[in-house]
Amino acid sequence: MPSVDFRLLLVTDRSQVCDESLSAAVRLAVEAGLPAVQLRERDLPTGDLLALARTIHDITKPRDVPLLINDRVDLALALDLDGVHLRANSLPVSVARRLLGDHRLLGVSTHSLDEVRRANGDGADYVIVGPVFDTPSKRAFGMPLGLERLAEVCRSSSIPVFAIGGITRERIAEVRHAGAYGAAMIGAILGRLDVGTAAAEMLEALRSS
Repeated sequence: MPSVDFRLLLVTDRSQVCDESLSAAVRLAVEAGLPAVQLRERDLPTGDLLALARTIHDITKPRDVPLLINDRVDLALALDLDGVHLRANSLPVSVARRLLGDHRLLGVSTHSLDEVRRANGDGADYVIVGPVFDTPSKRAFGMPLGLERLAEVCRSSSIPVFAIGGITRERIAEVRHAGAYGAAMIGAILGRLDVGTAAAEMLEALRSS
């Protein structure tokens, strides 16, 4: 199974980018040391998503930065991406694994202890858990879990847990103390005018947590 050797995962949402295009923002973050990217533009038609994934892969691949794409096993295979990230209610992990093989990363979004345990049992490489704190982009997934529930989830998971939802530089130490392997972020990086500086700050906070 591939190893998860990054602790910061940028989850994309082009609607949150301030002055740059999404690809330009990703380039700034990667140049600042960002170690992994999850392409999550679910509203794009296949052709547009394919073109965007190819553009971002051209940025990440020369720097050995893993690029994962949401749900689209077909596009991951077509572009030889590093993996796929599944929603809790999308393609089963076992099916995705059979299609992707053992050399690509496979992550799952989870919102409960049961979903985390299922992802562990099904053979995922890591899980994203949230929302931990309140954040507009995650309100559709229910009330924030909070740090106590996050800690319970982390104790129950044998694979890396990435906290998401309202994670800021100041809160990185809190989620790490609760047992999170790392953090997944959207607006805390992409929503900043200085995307590169934001990415560098989050990395430093993770290193010192």
